[in-house]
Amino acid sequence: VCSSDLRQATVGFTGPTAVAVREKLGQGLILAALGGFRGLAANALMLEAHTAWEKQQWVRVRSALELATLLQPRVALFWDLASWHLAWNAAVAAERYAGITSETKRRVEARNWTEAGRELLERGTKAIPEKSLLFQRLGDLYWQRLEDYQAAAACYREALTKGDAPPYLERFVGYALEKAGDSSAALAYFRNLRVSMGDHPDPSRRPEILDREIERLQKKTQETTGKVLR
Repeated sequence: VCSSDLRQATVGFTGPTAVAVREKLGQGLILAALGGFRGLAANALMLEAHTAWEKQQWVRVRSALELATLLQPRVALFWDLASWHLAWNAAVAAERYAGITSETKRRVEARNWTEAGRELLERGTKAIPEKSLLFQRLGDLYWQRLEDYQAAAACYREALTKGDAPPYLERFVGYALEKAGDSSAALAYFRNLRVSMGDHPDPSRRPEILDREIERLQKKTQETTGKVLR
């Protein structure tokens, strides 16, 4: 395959994206993608990312993961693993890296990796908007890594609109609201959710947990405000 052919047909992309792929992919993977084997090329990149992860080579990890999601944007697992490697593994490694003596610099570096993972998930939700998984993972990232609990609640709400979210996730909206410091909003949410279940709720939705949470939040709010809530 000549260079002009590669410029015109690099893995089906044009413009800056094609340039990025050509620069970062080896010729063997480019030819595989051109031959209709994007999946194989993406799998090879995921294996490369795993090898780089074992060696703590985070820039190489990121490069391989971003290209894998570029080649296979409809595979949610790739986005999920990519964000996990960046926002958790790379970020935690930066937080603990003894080579950076400044705690502030370590935190900044960790935050940069977390943001890289967040950006990947944002792109993933746009690539696969009809599935709940990546919205849920984005909510987890906001909760566990960025401590933005309102944003986490919003992501969980969005995940629940997709129809394939796990039943337990509906409770996490309320948990996130309480974690954000808005116990009243959490109580109102749990109450509305319980009412929506009706008199004979699906056991998989664990209505008994909601009943306990409502009772707990009522007592908590009463202790805070001194008012009896009904």
